[in-house]
Amino acid sequence: MTEKRIPQTDLDRLLARLRQRAAVYAPAEDGTGEVVLAALSGKESVTLEYRNFRLSPKALVLPQNQTLLCFKDGQAEEPRLPEGETILFGVRPCDARALLALDQVFLNGNPHDPYYARLRSGATVITLACARPMSSCFCTSVGGGPGDGTGADVLAVALAGDLLLRAETSKGEALLASLADLLSDATPAAVKEAQEQVRAAEDPMTPVKVDGSAERLRQAYDSPLWEAASRKCLGCGTCSFLCPTCHCFDITDEVRGGAGRRVRTWDCCAYPLFTLHASGHNPRPTPKERWRQRIMHKFRYAVENFDRLFCVGCGRCIRHCPASLDLRTVLKEVGA
Repeated sequence: MTEKRIPQTDLDRLLARLRQRAAVYAPAEDGTGEVVLAALSGKESVTLEYRNFRLSPKALVLPQNQTLLCFKDGQAEEPRLPEGETILFGVRPCDARALLALDQVFLNGNPHDPYYARLRSGATVITLACARPMSSCFCTSVGGGPGDGTGADVLAVALAGDLLLRAETSKGEALLASLADLLSDATPAAVKEAQEQVRAAEDPMTPVKVDGSAERLRQAYDSPLWEAASRKCLGCGTCSFLCPTCHCFDITDEVRGGAGRRVRTWDCCAYPLFTLHASGHNPRPTPKERWRQRIMHKFRYAVENFDRLFCVGCGRCIRHCPASLDLRTVLKEVGA
């Protein structure tokens, strides 16, 4: 396992070198004071001091709108799959871990999804460990952590003056080798500082009980608490669209005259039309069933189908819910 370091004052040089080989996305202010994962042109001021992005990196491998087919006058043509490489620099460990959940959906099936596969195979992920998790974060309860390297090719830790870089995959090893002239070996003191920083970031997080969630939620399927929990839900879809593991989509044909396109668009289980049948029947007719579906999907169905939770504890759905719904409270109330 290769461990290197680079002075933070040389971060611009590092990013410039990365931009020579791929499109680079990194944390930078968007003009409103919010830090986003921005495509770098060389003019942005990249920061390592931020909490987490409102939007996860999911859209870079699973676009919110994606054309699957173009057609005109009875003839159909598939668009060329995207080419080129991308480097996602500075994504948080929870978001890197979420990519592995998406992989199980879009890559491990038969057949796998060629659109997702192309974007995913071209992506190199450099994770930046969290130093100050937010009160809504609970990654340690769902198998992750502020310094978790799962899903990353390289794990970076911002120290007092240096950036520690640790290869997590063979792709990460090759990347660090290509940057050898900019990097130096990590000292034992730097490695120890990184370990202590990660431990300090883990301590404030309140544990959320998720062990055995699939069985407990199975027993709570008809609990009256679902009705009570759903009364606040506006059905706006914020939770799904910000979630790094939500992956439901709809496919529609957009036609004008004799031409059009078939497009894949993110969808959300909170929407009334999500499971509406052509007959008019809807198996999830009220917010109660729809809100239950979201929790069941993350903490029961995913465990049964993929042997893992589909929640990485990023807390976006908690922080940005306009009705202040907190899935941690709901899990506790239903005994999950």
